Amino acid sequence: MHELVPSSCLSPSPSPVRMAKLLNEQLSVDQFSPVLCPRASQLIAAYDEHVLVSNFKFGVLYQRFGQTTEEQLFGNVHSSAALDEFLELLGQRIQLKDHKGYRGGLDTQFGHTGDEAVYEVFKDREIIFHVSTLLPYRDSDPQQLQRKRHIGNDIVAIVFQESNTPFSPDMIASHFLHAFIVVQVLDPNSPNTRYKVSVTARDDVPFFGPTLPSPAVFKKGPDFKEFLLTKLINAENACYKAEKFAKLELRTRTSLLQSLTDELREKSRDFLGGTDSPHSAPDTPKSDGSSSGAGSRFIDTVRKALIARVRSTSVDNNLGSSTSSGQACKKLVSTQQPPQPAIPETTTPSSGRSLSKSSGGGKKSTPSSPVSSPDMQSHRTARPALSESDDSSLNSVDLDAAVYVDSDTGLESMSSAETPHKACSLCLDTGEAGGRQAEALRQEVTRLKCDKLDLLRQNVNFQRDIKRLREKELQLQSDLAAASKEILRLRELLKDYSSGGESSPV
Repeated sequence: MHELVPSSCLSPSPSPVRMAKLLNEQLSVDQFSPVLCPRASQLIAAYDEHVLVSNFKFGVLYQRFGQTTEEQLFGNVHSSAALDEFLELLGQRIQLKDHKGYRGGLDTQFGHTGDEAVYEVFKDREIIFHVSTLLPYRDSDPQQLQRKRHIGNDIVAIVFQESNTPFSPDMIASHFLHAFIVVQVLDPNSPNTRYKVSVTARDDVPFFGPTLPSPAVFKKGPDFKEFLLTKLINAENACYKAEKFAKLELRTRTSLLQSLTDELREKSRDFLGGTDSPHSAPDTPKSDGSSSGAGSRFIDTVRKALIARVRSTSVDNNLGSSTSSGQACKKLVSTQQPPQPAIPETTTPSSGRSLSKSSGGGKKSTPSSPVSSPDMQSHRTARPALSESDDSSLNSVDLDAAVYVDSDTGLESMSSAETPHKACSLCLDTGEAGGRQAEALRQEVTRLKCDKLDLLRQNVNFQRDIKRLREKELQLQSDLAAASKEILRLRELLKDYSSGGESSPV
């Protein structure tokens, strides 16, 4: 961003509207929506890279001496030695049935478009040539629509000449062909083979390089091949800026931009979880789970887990604060009093008071003098000596106050002696619930990953289908144009036949 707009031009708190105005003063947008979803940058980059083309297809027409019509150019059945030499320079001749790369609309399964083609990889770009003499020829079709269907749908074509013959782009009726590179061979099949190059294009096609030298005669070799392939690629890129293709590109980019905007807005809304309140109960399901996407389900699940964890933490803190004093008192009492085999029931109130006093003294002396841990066996033998009311307090909450009413702090100390068992059960329950919730989260993440992979596969399949349908649309348009032309020709023939029949004497 700072490479386009320096930081000195921005205010201390720049807004998106201000930054957009600095980039384009004519921009009339007053509000921007933030994009907050995963892989948003990849979607935007894919939109920008849509105009980049790495696969090219070019036509190759063979023009013999004296051929000046479209039917003559497409009607050459066989090639010549000079044309074969030129095709060998352009690329490698491949068998279509074994070809796995870019095919440019040619049939690689059933051989409906011939058996061979010329293919080349030039600077990470795949190029395939629609050679007229390698495409199927039909005696019953004077226009050779099978050949014209491929070459007529190309944007740039090479016209190969063996001798000086005039060529004009008007010879070929096509809505797509915008540029022609005419190559005339000099001294073919000899050590001094050279090629004379000339370029012609429609008026609305801008200039494209590399510039032709003067004279535009090249010796056969890798330098001429690099020049010619570069010229072909630049010619097609320049033709995209012509009026017809520019309108199509603008319409396509507008549609893609609208789709990108809708997709990013939808993904951001799904990722943020819609308009749900963040303080909703963690165990309350949504009314319609199918209306939100994967991102919404993930955010809601994480939100519920965090709320549940905060609540469980507060419960643990409350329980810990109420049991910490009891645990300390229990340890101190077991340490200061020697183990006794039995305690009479009559001494229970006094023992309660002594426990309370000792617990208070233990709290004061604990920081200065460490207390050794009591023996587990003595602690176990001291437990049964408590009164029966102490045992009943574990099962009845209402009896706790009645048993220790005469003790100043005996209620707190004696009840805390039994509290760790309850606290441990709560901790165990909370841990089990947290484990189950963590496992549910892991399963949710795994399911989201699977959904993501399925969506990626569906996206790839949809893109393939769209590409195939576009090629089919272009093919049908070409067939429709050819059929319309054939209908016009038949009408002219019928008109001539009718006028001839009326004028003939009976």
